[in-house]
Amino acid sequence: MTRASLGATLPTDPNPRTIYTLGPEGTFSDRAAQRFAAHLDRAGFLHRTVYTTTIPEALNRALADSIGFAVVPIENSDSGLITVTQDLLGRHPLLIEWEIKMRVRFGLIARGPIDQVSDLFVHPVAHAQCSIYLSERLPNVNAVFTSSNTDSGEQLFRALEGARVAAIVPIDYAERFPDLVRDVDIQNDKENTTRFLVVRADSGDRAPDFTRARSSLVVEPSEDRPGLLHDILGVFRQYGINLCRIESRPARTRPWAYIFYLDIDNNERSATALSELRASAGSVRLLGAYDLLD
Repeated sequence: MTRASLGATLPTDPNPRTIYTLGPEGTFSDRAAQRFAAHLDRAGFLHRTVYTTTIPEALNRALADSIGFAVVPIENSDSGLITVTQDLLGRHPLLIEWEIKMRVRFGLIARGPIDQVSDLFVHPVAHAQCSIYLSERLPNVNAVFTSSNTDSGEQLFRALEGARVAAIVPIDYAERFPDLVRDVDIQNDKENTTRFLVVRADSGDRAPDFTRARSSLVVEPSEDRPGLLHDILGVFRQYGINLCRIESRPARTRPWAYIFYLDIDNNERSATALSELRASAGSVRLLGAYDLLD
């Protein structure tokens, strides 16, 4: 059996694991959590899923649960970074265990013709990922933002009979109500994909495994000086490490100070590169070394 099928990074405690993720049932986060649940099944671990109302709640509950996990979105191929996830990973002792990629497809359901819709129930992220369609087909619609993509559909069904309402929902949710489907695959990018992370509380008792595909880290420089970013990136160039993502975020320690979040493709010199980075770039924290979960 392979390391991925065994789940070598899981603790050995036999108690059931809890997977915390943004609900309700049927969200894209739930689908990603189901994929991780299938991995736990294959590895022989009991588990349950607990739905939360926000991403911070999912992360905070995993932080307080020594054998629990949170499955949360981190980046979308169209709308970019999920800043709340990134910021909380940087501020709390959380460790990334896996990455999960999910195709994200949306459909439009409505009670009447599209040209008669006055109010649209839509999650803010879905609104951004379907912005081209909305500007062309529903330019004057009143967007009513919801807590999740599933909630968008539920609010449509709770609306008064005769209300001129529509909702943007996951494609399989829309397909449950064929009489209400007005359009499908309305996302800006037909290959729209969201990266999810499986994270847990970092107990600090295990060395990172750089044989895994990727590492994420946060760098908080001790000073601001000319050439600082060049020097940070130069470390990865020196050791032949591909830098596949970089984001800057406010440091929140002083005005106009920034920290850098980086994803790298690991090679046999990753540990050496991180040691050198720590010696020259201020605070460097590894957020996890992990694989893509199929």
